[in-house]
Amino acid sequence: MLCLEFAIPPLPQFVTVGHAVWPAGDRHFARTFGVYDLLLVTRGTLYMTEQDTEYAIGAGDLLVLEAGRPHTGHRPCVEDTEIYWVHFIHGSPPAQIRQEDIPWSSLLDKGTVEDLLPRPEQRMYIPKFAAVDTGVLEPILQSMNELHSRLNTENALQLHLLLCELLAALQAECARTSVPEPSVRLARAAAAYLDGHWRESFDLAVLEEELHFQADYISRCMKRHIGKTPLQYVLHLRLEEAKKLLSGTVLGLAEIAERVGIRDPNYLTRLFTAKLGITPGAYRRRLRREGEAPAGDFPSEAGQSADSPSDRK
Repeated sequence: MLCLEFAIPPLPQFVTVGHAVWPAGDRHFARTFGVYDLLLVTRGTLYMTEQDTEYAIGAGDLLVLEAGRPHTGHRPCVEDTEIYWVHFIHGSPPAQIRQEDIPWSSLLDKGTVEDLLPRPEQRMYIPKFAAVDTGVLEPILQSMNELHSRLNTENALQLHLLLCELLAALQAECARTSVPEPSVRLARAAAAYLDGHWRESFDLAVLEEELHFQADYISRCMKRHIGKTPLQYVLHLRLEEAKKLLSGTVLGLAEIAERVGIRDPNYLTRLFTAKLGITPGAYRRRLRREGEAPAGDFPSEAGQSADSPSDRK
């Protein structure tokens, strides 16, 4: 399956929605315009050409015509054809990506109190042309059409939320029908195991025994598909939890380190500073000044010396 990859935010914006039954002999007219035209056929067949590519959109098929690309009906419907359409706009052109190449497992940086804009590298995926589950999509489109027919200030927001629901369902179609390659399955299995054991002493030998693959191969698979080696993944989880504890509790650094599976508080400070460019104490003080963390502080963070033995393997 070929999918469209959109950078988000912002999310696509709703323009209009419609539903019709085209009798035999009707065909789509030729045009080029600046909106995306999402077509879902529930009965019959619609024949469309986008630039030089011809599509026969049968019952249960979906096609997304892209903004700025000429399209036309290259032949009339041969039977009554029922279609839904949704027009939306988006600020940047999408990339085309094969379904099997979508990096579903890649970790994304979370927003922090220092951010003034959303974090980059977020993506949304929808099928370009595919057979889809109309049992999921058609009720959403019916609700959109119903709201659109009686649009007012009170329900306008709901219409935009339904577009988001539709896009989420389409992205689920991309994920649902994909069959991940063995290296993807191994990377996900390793991440799932580490999700449940990241507070424990890190040891690649344990991961090897659990997954029955060599540590080097597990590390390569995780790096390729998730963007982090097993150790980097564990440290990421530990630092994320430390950030939560710094912002939501008055625990001291030693107790926070223990709770996130790091025996040496100085080592936690080293990791925290290397990743965020600020010590845990300075991070908490900044949050406190901005009113987002409870009072609490640490002793001096000088004298950092050794890595935690639990994280040297």
